[in-house]
Amino acid sequence: MSPSYRAIGRWDIKHGKGSLAVNNNYVAQAKRLLSSIGVHQLSEGVWAFTDVHTASQAYIHHSLQPVALAAYAAVNPTFAAGRFPNWALVDMVDKVPCMDGAELTALAMVCGASNPSFPSAEERGSIFGQAVWGIVEAYSLEGCFEYVERAYGSQGSHYNLRPRGFNWAGGEEPVPESLKAMRKSYRAMSPLQQIMVLTIMHLYCPGKDKTYLTGGCPTKIHAAEAMNILRRNGPALSAWGRMVTHYAGW
Repeated sequence: MSPSYRAIGRWDIKHGKGSLAVNNNYVAQAKRLLSSIGVHQLSEGVWAFTDVHTASQAYIHHSLQPVALAAYAAVNPTFAAGRFPNWALVDMVDKVPCMDGAELTALAMVCGASNPSFPSAEERGSIFGQAVWGIVEAYSLEGCFEYVERAYGSQGSHYNLRPRGFNWAGGEEPVPESLKAMRKSYRAMSPLQQIMVLTIMHLYCPGKDKTYLTGGCPTKIHAAEAMNILRRNGPALSAWGRMVTHYAGW
């Protein structure tokens, strides 16, 4: 289970708080967080600066950075890139396990996704698993991921998903030809598909990738550029946001 879920879920479940009341509280907190970084929502899918100086100068805690990047990119991708220079999509995704309920809710709001719910570890894992597999299927990412019979955990079908290139049914050792094929498939993908693959890979295995998408695979997509690409592709941003904000550990 992810550190963020322990922080945002167990206290409320243990103390009997209803999920609706908890979620409403997170929505109010999320709005305050967005205001504190200088942005607000004008209408559905339309965001604006409330104060450019605040947006330019406000201190942003590391776990709030994904929210700020996504919000600034929704207003002006060039501004977002300047505010977060050299910040790659994978850097953004690696922050997700650190985010709390209010931050995840704020990110979902910016992405136009349904607000994340925190009813129980089991239900959250189920939502996350469905979201991950839905993106793999919708964006034809099967060249990089496969279904494995042995579930490497419980509470979600994502535990049956693994990157291609390994003998998951045996000793889990790399299979060089399969890894080569997986990387070739990734390099042939559109930028949108690569964004989805990178996100799933880094939710599965955060940090510097020395195993999967190596060997010349383009992985340094700027976070602001990634948000812009997602926003330009119909339901992609909301699907991405739903998956990321329901992250339940792996």
